[in-house]
Amino acid sequence: MAMAMQVTGIACFSSSGFSQRHQRRSFRRSAAPRAAASEGLATPSVDDNKLKLGGSELKVTKVGIGAWSWGDTSYWNNFQWDDKKMKDAKDAFNASIDCGITLFDTAEVYGSKLSFGAISSETLLGRFISERKKREPELEVAIATKFAALPWRLGRESVLCALKDSLSRLGVSSVELYQLHWCSYRKVYADEPTKRTTRQDLHSGCSNQGYIDGLGDAVEQGLVKAVGVSNYSGKSLVSTTKP
Repeated sequence: MAMAMQVTGIACFSSSGFSQRHQRRSFRRSAAPRAAASEGLATPSVDDNKLKLGGSELKVTKVGIGAWSWGDTSYWNNFQWDDKKMKDAKDAFNASIDCGITLFDTAEVYGSKLSFGAISSETLLGRFISERKKREPELEVAIATKFAALPWRLGRESVLCALKDSLSRLGVSSVELYQLHWCSYRKVYADEPTKRTTRQDLHSGCSNQGYIDGLGDAVEQGLVKAVGVSNYSGKSLVSTTKP
């Protein structure tokens, strides 16, 4: 079973890829040029605004939009979600599409039901995509979402179970990118539960083999097109990918 682990692309997403601060002018969709300097000047194609994601064949827009705040009441939105914020989120989605940005990053813990009054970010993103596709049936949106390495989640089956729940909330049969949201440190605490754990221990003791296997299963079952990690240090990544 061959599986390409996407790392470079994820790092880009975390640092600047999913920021709405980028200039919108660079992502106008198929707009006819007002004038040409010469007849030989090429008109930019849609692919000019896209790049390959890591080692995969997947092409995504160079800028993406992060949907952490959509529906969230635990960190964003002054701890409450209302109709105005819903409209703002939907307007942000549509404005992004209008500018040619079609990559959206969410996660199962964004807008968690454990937070009072929250609405799942995945649910909102799926709803926005569905409503937009009614007007533009040919619209293609790339979805990136994430698996939460919660302490009680054990083995590869937990990844598939969580992914299928995410797909249900999004209202899709597959996503373009599925990531481990953070590193699991169960191995560190299990090995020496009484030891004072240092940051170096955490970086070197990342235990995710079951999760990695689950990502591979997701690829083989056609539920995702690419996989990766988020919030991993270099040492954690090396620890994770060791045989």
